Amino acid sequence: MPAVAAVVWVGLLAAPIAGRELPVAGWLVLGTGLLAAAIAVAPRRLREPDLPLGTLAPVPSSGAMEALGPTRLVPGRGPPAAAAILVIVGIAALGIGWGTAHAHRTRDALLARLAPGAATVDAVLRIDPRADPDGWTAVADVRLVRAAGMAASVREAVWIDGRGEAPDAVRGDRIRLTGELLVPQEPGFAGFLLRRGIAAELRVREAVRLGPSDVAFVRWAQAFRALVGRSIRELFAPRPAGLLLGLSLGDDSLLDPALERDFRASGLSHLLVVSGGNVVMILAPVLVLASLLRLSRWPKFAIGLGTVAFFVVLTGAEPSVLRAGVMAGLTLFGVLLGRPRSAASILGGAVFALLVLDPALVWSVGFQLSVAATAGMVALATPFADRLVFLPRPMALAAGATLAAQVGVTPLLLYYFHEVPLSTLVANVLAFPAVAPAMLLGLAAAGTGLVWKAAGEALAALAHLPLRYLEVVADHAARAPVPWITGGGLATLVAGIAAAAGLAWWIRSGRRAPRILVVSTIALAPVVAWSSALSSGPPSGLTVRFFDVGQGDAALVTSPAGATILVDGGPDETQVATELSALGVKRLDVVVASHPHADHIAGLPAVLARLQVGLLVEPGCPTDSPDAVALTEAVEAEGIPVRHPRAGDTITVGDVGIGFLSPDRCWSATESDANNDSLVFRVSLGEDVVLFATEPEEPAQQVMLDSRIDLSADVLKVPHHGGATSLEAFFDAIDPWFAVVSTGPNTYGHPVPEVLAWIRATGARVLRTDRLGDVIVVFDGGEVRVASAA
Repeated sequence: MPAVAAVVWVGLLAAPIAGRELPVAGWLVLGTGLLAAAIAVAPRRLREPDLPLGTLAPVPSSGAMEALGPTRLVPGRGPPAAAAILVIVGIAALGIGWGTAHAHRTRDALLARLAPGAATVDAVLRIDPRADPDGWTAVADVRLVRAAGMAASVREAVWIDGRGEAPDAVRGDRIRLTGELLVPQEPGFAGFLLRRGIAAELRVREAVRLGPSDVAFVRWAQAFRALVGRSIRELFAPRPAGLLLGLSLGDDSLLDPALERDFRASGLSHLLVVSGGNVVMILAPVLVLASLLRLSRWPKFAIGLGTVAFFVVLTGAEPSVLRAGVMAGLTLFGVLLGRPRSAASILGGAVFALLVLDPALVWSVGFQLSVAATAGMVALATPFADRLVFLPRPMALAAGATLAAQVGVTPLLLYYFHEVPLSTLVANVLAFPAVAPAMLLGLAAAGTGLVWKAAGEALAALAHLPLRYLEVVADHAARAPVPWITGGGLATLVAGIAAAAGLAWWIRSGRRAPRILVVSTIALAPVVAWSSALSSGPPSGLTVRFFDVGQGDAALVTSPAGATILVDGGPDETQVATELSALGVKRLDVVVASHPHADHIAGLPAVLARLQVGLLVEPGCPTDSPDAVALTEAVEAEGIPVRHPRAGDTITVGDVGIGFLSPDRCWSATESDANNDSLVFRVSLGEDVVLFATEPEEPAQQVMLDSRIDLSADVLKVPHHGGATSLEAFFDAIDPWFAVVSTGPNTYGHPVPEVLAWIRATGARVLRTDRLGDVIVVFDGGEVRVASAA
């Protein structure tokens, strides 16, 4: 079963490319034919003739049926490996055909054929509506569509994009939506939807909740979820309530953003979504209770299977829960039949069944991570635990399971997220003993509180202890001064999977490492440590790395004395934090948030969650920016001091001076007050000067020119991504050697050719991050050296 599941998985992944070579029927016929050929050439097990009377034959331990007569293998017509190869290729062909059929069915969906056009649909919400800056989004399973003067019953999914307030509905509710059906034209978004089995988008003008699910079992789960959720919110403060809802129900609606960042940075984010471990935690006490009641096999099976099914529906059938639920069902079925069970076979059977039912799961990152983590634990958890003889057995088992799961998911984490904190190993081992008590005590408190509030409050007080412990572990692990593994790309994924498979084979084989390898590793370890120490040390001169963050700004300043200054954090929530981890940065003396626009500060909260920060400086002017609010909350959560400098203020960081040139006040009644409020400053080390002219527009630039302050600099960070909001005289006053334009794909026309011409007229060389990638400027003995990632 593991081999079959793996081959089907590969076939589904190959379907978008290989599926074009043959029609769907061709792939299915090919696969079926290859399997038939495999049967024809495979060795066959035949029973020997009956033994003569009086001849004694040993009875195999596997049972009486095997004892009817000895068996032997009779070779087929082909070589022994032929059958295996034919089976593998045949199953792969069936996987390609099945994946291609699913893709055709999605692309040919009625909703896609009705687009573009107005439509009204009756649907069932698959996920809770999620708020975003422009409105709300959701996914729904459509049951009835009315459009173009017709009505039809369908079984298709649609992506919902609504404006304004989301309807008061949750997953499982029936909802009526009126709006415009569209087929997304942007390739990235269209591909994302197709991989989820969705071909159309509905831009909603009106949304009305029709009622709860029409399936009784789902309605019960909805009612239970609502009751427990309300009880949790009443018994717990908002922060622990949000954590408990995430741990127990996979509900992140109340999760504190700072806490979520801590869990993500410490490698504990899997605890905030319902996973296979939750299924075990819920099922185990139910089965124990059934055993104490001396129930027979059939009632125990029914209760266990019902519990699993209810929990899967309760938590929204997340991919990881589906995988764990099917595995639990197969295990219970094996117990019922008294048949031997292998964890690898159960995992393979669950994956095979789910991929056949929903081929789109093969593209789900959550499903991939869940399967990889489980496969790692099946293959390596016990061998790892057996080698941790210096630990108590329970701790060794926890550490072995954590390490095994990490081996399984690391290639995928690097491929998708480009980073893995080494602190995750210790964090997961430390968190493991508290997860079950936090979840079970919290749910017990919520349930008890529904009938006896005082008892519920008492249990809630107990539940606060493991919940608070988890918060502390996540916070300290997130900012632990340990390295991060960073990388990405298909080569990393393939090499990582190969390395994990090789490690599993070697560990399970019981082989010892060759002596030459051990000696070489011990001999090279000091050399690697020495070279790493040299590369991570301070630079020989003032160095500025302008990160390529697309249409946004982020730069890191380092100095020979060890000063580290981050200027802005780019538009992506985690990119700059990942870049800093890859560079080995463990602390930041100063973080500058130049102004409250997302393309400059959206990535700063993740940075603050991971690194020790000495001081944050920002304009301190009024703003209603959601990103500014998020940054303020992150600063308060981490306890970081804040300053609001004005023109003429200075800050000294080790051997580096920061002199602020603007703003002299908070602006009002200009075309962009936030841009004119931007912090403009010179970073200097001796005679070496870099001017960060972040985003001031003409009014603020004119004030600086009129004040006759010294604007000269060797290197200029060009204001506003080279947009048409600057004065030519401003560049003349700076007269730089190099001008760095931090920009990316945009609809604004940045950088503007006229502005670039003004800069070049000063004799400066223009360096663009959209063409060069990261731009690194190093001052070396009165000279400026420039390098780039391109």
